[in-house]
Order: sequence, then structure tokens, then C-alpha cells
Amino acid sequence: MGHPEVSLDDAPVTWFHRRLAFLAAGGPFCDGYILGIVVVALPLITKDLHLTALQNALFGAAGLLGMFLGGAIFGPITDRFGRRPMYILNLVVFVVLSLAHLVIHDLTLLIVVRVVMGMAIGADYPIATALVVEFLPRKLRGPTLSSLTLMFWLGYIVSMCVGPFVADARSEAWRYVLASAAIPSAIFLFMRLDIPESPRWLLSAGRVDEARRIVLKHLGPHVDFAQLQGETPDSSGRKGLGFSSIRDLFRAGYGPTLFFCSMFWLCQVAPSFAIKTFQPLLLQAIGVRQVFWGTLAITSFAIIGTALGMAFVNRVGRRWLLIGSYVGSTAALLILATPLAGVAALAVAMFILFTVSEAVGSSLQFVYPNELFPTHVRATGMGLAIAASRIGAAAGTFALPLTLSSFGETGGMLTATGISAVGLLVSLVMAPETRERGLAGTQALTGQTETASYRDSKV
Repeated sequence: MGHPEVSLDDAPVTWFHRRLAFLAAGGPFCDGYILGIVVVALPLITKDLHLTALQNALFGAAGLLGMFLGGAIFGPITDRFGRRPMYILNLVVFVVLSLAHLVIHDLTLLIVVRVVMGMAIGADYPIATALVVEFLPRKLRGPTLSSLTLMFWLGYIVSMCVGPFVADARSEAWRYVLASAAIPSAIFLFMRLDIPESPRWLLSAGRVDEARRIVLKHLGPHVDFAQLQGETPDSSGRKGLGFSSIRDLFRAGYGPTLFFCSMFWLCQVAPSFAIKTFQPLLLQAIGVRQVFWGTLAITSFAIIGTALGMAFVNRVGRRWLLIGSYVGSTAALLILATPLAGVAALAVAMFILFTVSEAVGSSLQFVYPNELFPTHVRATGMGLAIAASRIGAAAGTFALPLTLSSFGETGGMLTATGISAVGLLVSLVMAPETRERGLAGTQALTGQTETASYRDSKV
């Protein structure tokens, strides 16, 4: 048999790659559905359980708090124990806890369940994205990882389409609304069962023979396994639950990378989740009568935005796509903070511009962390970035209704504008370009190399 001729980064696209990308997208679809269905259920819950404004805010932020915990905890665990076990387990949690809403009668328990579901969502991001990026050739990385964001918004919008069917339902119908998330979760759980472990992770864990078998079976004999092995450092000496990978990340010089990934993500989702969760109230305040259909129509533009992100992530590149998206979202929020927002048509147009612009930039949320962190800390870096971003999202979702009641729509929009402007500045200063790099070489773009002391500690 001749020596394999192509690297994994340059391997031809196969049916296995496409199937893996589709199943990885199932997680974000379920995530979007689980988070979006809260918008539909919240009025019914408020009526049935007689929630106060503070309780509303706590319930809205519960899932985001769980995502913070899930990313921070399960990113390192995924780097320690592998991608596949957690890839299955988190969807099991989706199914079980979605059905648990049918028997919950206490608000405190309901919030706890939403926090745990949020943890499973936060865990899915580093798990699924690390698994898929470690199999994919270079030309598929950007579009596929961007498509995960598209699937998130598709799940979010599908969940909102439940709204018209329950608008006149009895208030206790919220249980069935929230439990409906078990349906897509169970479907994707069943389809994920035969996906193999990442060969890059197996190599990092010292399990060379298993990695070779998986490459041969799923990627073919033409993939240069020796090159793949040579570019994947062995971190099999890692002990415990994997939290030492957080220390390894910083010791290897990836602190600035983590700061960049966390900040650009945080500055996207903090205003986005807050505005989308309470968008019906904002539209009602500017005189829009068909609030539900207005909210659904505006949110649907996220599909267009993420589709644009997928189309241009390889053409324009990561850096300028991110910067351009921040210019659009910051401008839209600034206009919404002025008296011009009193013109309903212009306000709706700016909400659409913000939604499209933010969605274009959000297509990079899965791309940058997975390309910039190496295999042995990839899920850790991704998990910490999602955790940091969810601090902002939870804070924004919790604070917006309180800000609106204290300072009005102008104060809320000015705060969102400031956050978006910070994201624009961070992107201008720190965003690298990774589209032409192989997966093993992208981390050098932000100036990180393993220090001598770190390398010596791994020997």
C-alpha cells in the first residue's frame, strides 16, 4: 500500500463529513428550540404561577446561567474524557428534563430544571463543535461551523411558531409547550448514537490504534495518518476530571485568545438575548399592534443573517466579516436609542438590521474558538468562551426589563449600543484571519506558542 497523499485538512468531502455536520447541527437546533420556547411559554407561566417582574427576569435568565456552568464545567471534562460520551449524554438530558416540565408545579424547581437544561446546552457547544471540527477538511470548517448558528436560529424560530397554537390555550398549557422540546432532542439523540470518537482527541489521549482505525474506516486510506499524529500533541498524562486543562490553556499562552473569543461573543449575545427575549414588549412600546407576528418576522431575519455568514465566511474571511457585523449592529442600536425610534417603520427596520448584522457575526461564534485553540484544550477554550458570553447574556436578559422600567427605552438601547461598540473595538484590535490555515496552524495567528516551560512540563 502506498503512503497516504493528503492531510486531513485537505481530504475530499465525503458522505460521512456531511452526515457528521448535519448531526452536529442537531444540538444547536435543539438549543435554539429550548431557549426560544421560553418566549412562547412565558406569558402562560406568568399567568398560571402569578410571576412578578423579578421572577420573570429570573426565569428568563435561568437557562443562560446554566449555559455558563455547562461550558465552564463540561469543556474541560470533554477534553479529558473525549467528545463522544458527552455528545450523547447531553441530548439524553434534553429529553428527560423537557418531559419533566409535565410534572413540575413549583417555580423554584422549574428554575432549577431550566438551569440544568442550560448546563446541557452549554456543554453541547464545546462537545459537538470540537468533534465536528476535528473531522472536517479545511474548506468545510467555516461554512459548517457557521451553519450550527443557522440551525440554532432555525430551532428558535420553529419554537416560536408554536405560539399561535397556544395563544388562547389555558394557562397550564405551558407544561406541554416546554415539554415539546423532547421531540427534536429524541430524534437527534437516536441519530447520534453511531458517531465515532474524534481521531485527533484519541491521538492526544495516546490511543493511536483506535485513532488509526477510525481514520481508515471513516476518512479513508488516502488521509496521511502520520502527519495527523505528528501535529497532535500527546496529553495522555492528564489526570482527574480535566480541569487542569484550564491551567494548561493559560500556561501555553492562550489567555489572549480566550479573552478575544469571550469578548466578541459576549458583546454579541448580551444585547441580542435581552432584546429578543423582551422584543414583544419593545415593539408594543413603539406602537406595533401585531406584536407576535412582528416579533416572529424580525427574528426570522436571523436566518438570513446566518445564511449570509455561511456564504461569506470563506470569501470575505473571518476578520472582516466579524468587524462588518459589529458596524451594522452598533449603528442599528444607536438609532434605536434616538428619537427616530419613535417612527415605527424605522424602528422595525433597525430591529431587522440589528438582527441580520448580529446573526452574520454570530456565525463566527463556533468558528473562531475551534480554530484558534489546539486539540488538547479545544473544548476547554470553547467552554470557557461560552461561559463568559453567557455571563453577559444572563446579565442582559436580567437587567433589560429593570433598565427599561427605570430609564426607559432610550437608556436600554444606549446600554446595548455601548456593549456592541466594545465588541467592535475588540474585533478591530484582536480578530485574526484563519480561513487559509490548517487546523493545526491557526493558533499561531494570535501569537501563541507553547512556552519552553510548558513544553518541559509535558515531557
